[in-house]
Amino acid sequence: MRLFRRKDATPPQRKGASFYFGLAARKGGLTGAAYDRLASEGYAESVVAYACIARLAAAVASVEPQLYRKAGRRLTKIESHPLLDLLDAPNPAQSGMEFLAGLTAYHQLSGNAYVFGNGIDAARRGKPPTELQLLSPGKVRVEPGRSYFPSYFEYRPTAAEADRYPVDQVTGRSAVLQIKTFHPLSPWYGLSPLEPAAVGVDIHSAGQRWNKGLIENGARPSGALVVKAADGKPADLSEEQYQRLKEMIAQQFSGSGNSGKPMLLEGGLEWQEMSLNPKDMDFLNGKHSAARDIALAFGVPPQLLGIPGDSTFSNYKEAKLALWTDTVIPLIRQYLGALNRWLTPLFGPDLYLWYDEEMIPALEELRSAKATRINAATYLTLDEKRAAMGYGNYTPSDTPGGTILVPSTNVPLELAGAMTMPEPGSPDDPHANKPDGGAP
Repeated sequence: MRLFRRKDATPPQRKGASFYFGLAARKGGLTGAAYDRLASEGYAESVVAYACIARLAAAVASVEPQLYRKAGRRLTKIESHPLLDLLDAPNPAQSGMEFLAGLTAYHQLSGNAYVFGNGIDAARRGKPPTELQLLSPGKVRVEPGRSYFPSYFEYRPTAAEADRYPVDQVTGRSAVLQIKTFHPLSPWYGLSPLEPAAVGVDIHSAGQRWNKGLIENGARPSGALVVKAADGKPADLSEEQYQRLKEMIAQQFSGSGNSGKPMLLEGGLEWQEMSLNPKDMDFLNGKHSAARDIALAFGVPPQLLGIPGDSTFSNYKEAKLALWTDTVIPLIRQYLGALNRWLTPLFGPDLYLWYDEEMIPALEELRSAKATRINAATYLTLDEKRAAMGYGNYTPSDTPGGTILVPSTNVPLELAGAMTMPEPGSPDDPHANKPDGGAP
């Protein structure tokens, strides 16, 4: 018995290296062609990576930065300031939310985000920028320095152009701010979350292509044509017969549009169905496992992406809260901390950028639980409770006409000893003068 193939047929050759080995072979930072491949194969062609990055970018951009003035350990909120105006409209092409979303996407995609401050001079301090612009990580090269700081940042918008922005080797000041993740093998570039997830990206993408191939071939495993002679013994096909059968199968029986059509076979040809062993292949579970690995690399609970088989959280609400507390809030702190180091001092030494927890709806459950615990603490005074919740001491003059209700069981310690029940029959006993002695 001979399967339907030519004598001189050769096994199919591998067309190209996988996404994983493409990243493993790189040297230095994810720039140039390495970044282009990362963006195309790891982001644009991976639905899980795209969903993770898009969700994180939208969450970070939804939190509006707040400006405070520091006086010791006390912070006073500032409602209007040129720094807030700059963050609200960083450049003519982007709003503040678009800027933060792009910064987060670049940072999560490549492990690096670069912000250019137009008007900042590394040699002089005190001149704030007029614009903030995001630089594509694939077009930025970090030149290593002799100290902890890079020597300069080189930005190439085109192959023929190159701009260099020096870095002060003492203060680290530069017109470019680099926000990067920790990389154990490089002090100059951050580690992209897609690098440890590259194997998962390959497996998940291969699963997608497998599904597509099944649909194109009638959504079922392929079979084989068996060639037999009249006596039932194996027989060979001529070159003309081989090419004719090959064209007939491609035109009349391949593809989803031909699914279910009967096959007309000539004498000596038999169709043999070829099935796959689900236990050996188990590709569906492998595809979901790869998707969970990708989500794990980005710190996004798989349940939020609709990936089955993950029961870490009992419900959607818990998974969403974990996303904010474990991933989004740390990212916001990292970004605002970097801006406080690079940008905020240019507008004033006593200014401080941070976020307002009260303005984040996703954390309402945590705030409610905290308020309940503090309010139930009988060992705290009213002012201590207000301080724990972020409010100042209560003074009636500050809230004219206002009323604060407290539980009637709250009794000052100095009066607790005096507030005891009187002895029966004593002058202080409220039932002493009743005819029945106060019996019900």
